[in-house]
Amino acid sequence: MDTENQGKEYREDRVDIVALKDKCGDGYAVGYTQKGEWLEYTVNVLASGALPFTLSYATGSESSGVRFFMDNEPITDTLTLDGTGDFDSYTTFKGKTKELSKGEHVFKVLITSDYVNLDWIAFGASEKGATEARCPNMGIKSKFAMAGVVTKTAGEIKVFDLMGNMLGTFPLNGGATVKDLKNGLKNAGFRAGAYVTRNADGHAFRISLGR
Repeated sequence: MDTENQGKEYREDRVDIVALKDKCGDGYAVGYTQKGEWLEYTVNVLASGALPFTLSYATGSESSGVRFFMDNEPITDTLTLDGTGDFDSYTTFKGKTKELSKGEHVFKVLITSDYVNLDWIAFGASEKGATEARCPNMGIKSKFAMAGVVTKTAGEIKVFDLMGNMLGTFPLNGGATVKDLKNGLKNAGFRAGAYVTRNADGHAFRISLGR
């Protein structure tokens, strides 16, 4: 509805982005949403069919709403999102899409009532991918992860933005900690923000770089 980032976080464009802090650490969400606003993403549907989804959101209103589209065709009814008490308390809504066709599409999130913060949306039968993307250190039981060691082997670290776009790579020695990952990102020229890194073992870790 306006050209300013009302949350004044992460980047400067028309999208309103707010900071959040939870059990996964520092992060960002879309906030200050108003009825009629929307977000679009290019997505690749790997197999045709209906997909379950999980949406992470927060709202201080009694209820809010969003609706999902694919190539401007609705793939859900309007989702009624119950109030969470405030805009810092996030919960999840689970649903299922209509039939989707395999291939590349434009996915749209339409805001249908004012003021809901959107953290993430995950599609698929398993929630593991969403958990790893938002909380990559959770659910990993090894003593290495508990001690803050995120990789035991040397290899190339791949870096992605929070929408899954690969941004680059950099080498890292074995036995690396979260601190080593952050230093590696900074040395490789990555700016302040949130990233998902994937090590040679295939494990993903979410990293936030301060300004």
